[in-house]
Amino acid sequence: MFTVTSVSIILFFTSIVNVVIFIISWRRKNSNSGLYFALGMLGIITWTLCSALDYAAVPLALKIFFAKIEAVGYLSAISLFTLTSIAFAGNDHWLEKKWFKALLGLTLLINILLVLTNELHNWVWTEFEMGANNVVIFKHGPGFTWTILTVYPLVGLMFINFWMAFRNGSIFMRRQALLLAFALFVPMTTNWIYHLGLSGFEGVDWSSVTFSVSGTIFLYALYGMRFLDIIPIARDKLFNNLSDGMIVLDMQNRIADINNVATGIFNMPVIGENLIQVAPITSTMLNAPPEEELRTTIKTEEIVQRYFDIRLSPLLDGKKHIIGQLLIFRDITEMKQAENDLQQRLLEIERLNQELQESQAQVVDQQRSIATIAERQRLARDMHDSVNQSIHSLMLFSETLVALLQKNRAQEALETAERIQESGQRALKEIRLMLYRAQSVLINENTNLVDALEERLNMVERRVGITAKVIGADEIRKHCPAAWTDNLYWIIMEVLNNSLKHAQAQSVKIFFKYDSKQIEAEIADDGAGFDPEQIRAGGYGMKSMRERADLLGGYLTITSAPGCGTRVRIKIEMEN
Repeated sequence: MFTVTSVSIILFFTSIVNVVIFIISWRRKNSNSGLYFALGMLGIITWTLCSALDYAAVPLALKIFFAKIEAVGYLSAISLFTLTSIAFAGNDHWLEKKWFKALLGLTLLINILLVLTNELHNWVWTEFEMGANNVVIFKHGPGFTWTILTVYPLVGLMFINFWMAFRNGSIFMRRQALLLAFALFVPMTTNWIYHLGLSGFEGVDWSSVTFSVSGTIFLYALYGMRFLDIIPIARDKLFNNLSDGMIVLDMQNRIADINNVATGIFNMPVIGENLIQVAPITSTMLNAPPEEELRTTIKTEEIVQRYFDIRLSPLLDGKKHIIGQLLIFRDITEMKQAENDLQQRLLEIERLNQELQESQAQVVDQQRSIATIAERQRLARDMHDSVNQSIHSLMLFSETLVALLQKNRAQEALETAERIQESGQRALKEIRLMLYRAQSVLINENTNLVDALEERLNMVERRVGITAKVIGADEIRKHCPAAWTDNLYWIIMEVLNNSLKHAQAQSVKIFFKYDSKQIEAEIADDGAGFDPEQIRAGGYGMKSMRERADLLGGYLTITSAPGCGTRVRIKIEMEN
């Protein structure tokens, strides 16, 4: 059934060498290129071992069986080594294209099916003829030509990848690429010699034998140059998983390597392209002397602007010669946005501070014009209890802000700036309210209620940024009895004061409604609200409002809830 021949002995020895290569390469399967290469070596082992059994087998049917299996190993190995070359050259993005993966897989499947089903169509081998030394001469058909036309483009693609790695890679990678290209060239040359019938041994394909030479070269690459070892694994695990973008350039500013983040930033640039042409925004840095280490910030012109901190460093070889440059891109968009929100907050604080100074100056001027000592004492007490405390808080927060900015703690500085803004707004409200109290008009029977309310809203609420409206003014001007003006005014003032000082409202509206039976006034804000059951019924403000409502012969209701604002409604029946 089997006989020992010189060809089969050589092929068995070749298989042993290839098994050793597989064991060594399998230990380095953690990277994509390492895994593809190890699996490809399984295909080569299948090819060489079945070739040995083919040349040793005596029955024709057994020879044909082994020929089929070795073809499966050969075809699989070529496809896997193609993937190895793609990963080695850093072109993994090719494998993300669905059409490429489909074409590669479908071609391999068709070729294997053609070989395994040859008895049905005789397209691969049309007939078999026994030659000397137990060798079968296979007569090839159109299916065999098809496999040649589909396999050799893959071999060409491998050489292209090795050439790209040689052209764009470091000195270390160039040496690897040359070695691997030579290792591929040897068996491909002997394969062509077989197809052209120039080997001198009819029916013997020495391609599988010469893979022992290739295997020896690969062994040197594995141990002598550490191919598929630390560098490719580090690239897959570290380089491509960095949160920062990274680009390796040669001395002509061509892209030698690029990680996934940088690929996304510059819209899939190709290795070998000039970065200045791909991203003109980098031209200023790249035109500087290569020995300089530079750092700058760039802004991309997109729908949503993005900011990147860029660091450019020279790459040196072992002799301290510059062989390229390394660019690192860090996305600082969020930090820039925080900084912008903070120049915005500071501008608002500056405006607020100016407003406070103007208001404080008005308070001082107003103090000087107050006629009685008692009024001066009241204002001084209010200044001490409210405004001075607010200004003191502003000073403390400002000192904290300066300290945080000096330490580049942008987020905490932004939060402190917001506190300054809040404290300033509170102080401004207090000052505006005191100014109004100091110069408010005397409400009497000859004073129009709507005009007095508008004066108050203009001087206090609207000056501190609160949206304030009076709705139904014409009705109240026409129909509100002059005798009601004073009490209605002070009820509304009490509500407005509470809203200003406690509710932190952004909007307040005063509604007036009249019909032939009653006049209704409602004051509504969008402030913090409160639980009416927890407010003391006998509090001075509440008591004053209810007493004035009673004097008018009306009744007062309050509707509020935490977070839902407050509504105070006064209804007064009209006399018949």
